[in-house]
Amino acid sequence: MSTFGSLNTAYTGLVAARNSIDVVGQNIVNSGSAGYTRQRVITSAVPGVDGGLLGSGFRVGQGVSVDGIARLGDSMLDGRVRFTASAAGHWSVRSTAASAAEATLREPGTQGISRALQEFWSGWQGVANRAGDPAPAGVLLENAATLAGRIAQGYTEVENEWASTRTELSTTVAEVNQAAEQIGLLNEQIRQIRAGGGTANELIDARSTLATKLSGLTGATVRDRGDDMIDVVVDGNSLVAGDVVRRLAAVGSPELAGAGAAPVRVEWADRPGESATIDGGEIAGYLAVLAPAAGGSGGVLAETAAAYDALALDLATRVNALHTTGAAPDGTTGHDFFALTAGLPPARGLTVVPTDVDGIAAGTPGTGGANGGVADAIAQLAGPDGPDGLWSDAVVGIGVVARTAKQQSTLAGQAAAAAVKGQLSQASVDLDEETTSLIAFQHAYQGAARVMTAVDELLDVLINRTGVVGR
Repeated sequence: MSTFGSLNTAYTGLVAARNSIDVVGQNIVNSGSAGYTRQRVITSAVPGVDGGLLGSGFRVGQGVSVDGIARLGDSMLDGRVRFTASAAGHWSVRSTAASAAEATLREPGTQGISRALQEFWSGWQGVANRAGDPAPAGVLLENAATLAGRIAQGYTEVENEWASTRTELSTTVAEVNQAAEQIGLLNEQIRQIRAGGGTANELIDARSTLATKLSGLTGATVRDRGDDMIDVVVDGNSLVAGDVVRRLAAVGSPELAGAGAAPVRVEWADRPGESATIDGGEIAGYLAVLAPAAGGSGGVLAETAAAYDALALDLATRVNALHTTGAAPDGTTGHDFFALTAGLPPARGLTVVPTDVDGIAAGTPGTGGANGGVADAIAQLAGPDGPDGLWSDAVVGIGVVARTAKQQSTLAGQAAAAAVKGQLSQASVDLDEETTSLIAFQHAYQGAARVMTAVDELLDVLINRTGVVGR
């Protein structure tokens, strides 16, 4: 190698050390940036060349080559983060909705329906003991109104929670579409930059973050195309294929309704009527929560609403069946105690018919106004075989669903946290390590500069001092 070649070798060392220092600086300043993956300069030794006739026969290398800037992520760890994010998102939504449904019950407690039922039956017993007396009749009517009000209140709260969840589903679908569009744009930008020999590590970080977000929302998987672009796949269908993006749409009833209402689902926007099967992530959780009642195996909100309806219907049916056989103070029979408003769900349409003691048919016909036989029979409806038992079973069932969802959410959250921790152990910036690397590259730069200075001094002797000895 010529002396001038040695200058080039030293220069390549300066370039490599400077680039390494620049990358260390990038790592340090982004140590707190979410989604940033640490980077390293990739270098390789430049082999020597034949020195020709004037060469010494030895082939000394020609320095160092900067081959690129590596992004120190791990695709397996990234995949695990996306997988666990899908489960965590799914169960988080279901746990939140189940807890909200359970909260409407207010059981056990003084504001719960169980307590209202006890007071309602107690009111009938008071009327049975003092038939025709306005005082116990007034207590009964007040207790009945309170019971009907609490049933209606619980149902309304479930309706509101269902409507809120339905809105959240639409918002989440919009987030999915936006993230998918961004990934499509990033795919194209990354491909162009890499094709031109550039580095797109920061864009890849942004794309990876969006892909993880989509996994948490839809349970999507990521497929590397091998051309610097990725596909995002939902249940075998590409949501993003390179720079081509499809959109989703949430359709179905906007409010909780009974049989015949259009079920909530997610469709492909470019193919109306074709459902997008989503079995993971938050959207799958929303769809599970918003599912119609199915005899205990449907969505938790619809099942809770059905429990309120079933209680109201059973209560009205059982009480009316006895009350219509009783005699009012004027001796007439056939009077309903409860009424169900047409066009409304039973839970919201349950009302009390009598307004005073004259409307209460407490006595057995033909036994006189002081008889309370029918009132006593209605009081005996209390117990596990009546509305109390029906409501108790509903409360237990909803509580089991809420507890199971909470446990699953906790386990999924722990798995997701462990996956993120494993990913960060590989990809996050360690300031101590970067500081050590900075010192090493600083010394490398200084050493390369010293080599260049030494070669410059050699050239100075060769050019300016050779042949002047003895003059």
